[in-house]
Amino acid sequence: MKYARFLVVLFVLSCLGAVSCATAQEYTVTSGYDSPVPAGADARIPAPVPFWSLPLWLVLAQLVLVPPEILLAIKLWAYMGIRRVSGGNVLDQDVRARIYEYICQNPGIHLRGLSSEMQVKLGTLRYHLAVLQHTHKIAVSGDDASVRFYENSGTYTTEEQQILKHLRNETTKKILAVLLERPRANRQDIADAVGVSGPSVSWHMKRLEDDRLVLPRREGRLTAYEIPAPVAGYLSRQIRPPAAAGPQDYSRAFGQA
Repeated sequence: MKYARFLVVLFVLSCLGAVSCATAQEYTVTSGYDSPVPAGADARIPAPVPFWSLPLWLVLAQLVLVPPEILLAIKLWAYMGIRRVSGGNVLDQDVRARIYEYICQNPGIHLRGLSSEMQVKLGTLRYHLAVLQHTHKIAVSGDDASVRFYENSGTYTTEEQQILKHLRNETTKKILAVLLERPRANRQDIADAVGVSGPSVSWHMKRLEDDRLVLPRREGRLTAYEIPAPVAGYLSRQIRPPAAAGPQDYSRAFGQA
């Protein structure tokens, strides 16, 4: 059905274009004599005739036909449901509006997480995300391996986007909560508090160090970690560290996150 409608519209537009081109062309008057010109005839070189020198009925036909052509073309495009997407109407599409709302509620979510949690196919999701980004509704950060989405319009700074990205990982979130409550905790302190292995803590800390969300400090043979003050200020508004530092307390505190 869609293809049939498209072909009909294409045919009508082609006909209108042909009429418009034909009526808009200049007319050339040529000699009615056969070649060579008969003796005594006044031979003249054919010359173009300006549009306003044409017969009145041709001028009126051109002026009358052009506006209906334009209006009909606009009406046909509207009938096909084709319109320009802009910042004003970008959220009129239901699926796109739901995607945007979900990103606002889950800043830092990545593509596959968004697809899985919303049950939207990746192809459909990529299209709507591209439209939202083009109309400046969302901000995108990260690399090809981990692209993250955020509400735009200056809602989050680059540093806040980095923090929110890491808060999407539950283990990293628990580690940051430990460091908020116990600044300068070392790897073993964190492992005991969160209930994960030392190598697992090292992996998470490396990612946090790369994004400058934690600072390592050598204390003898151990490395202690602390969160820079600006980062800690924002983190404290996003998460609240539990009162106790045991693994069961952390599991209970973040089990519903």
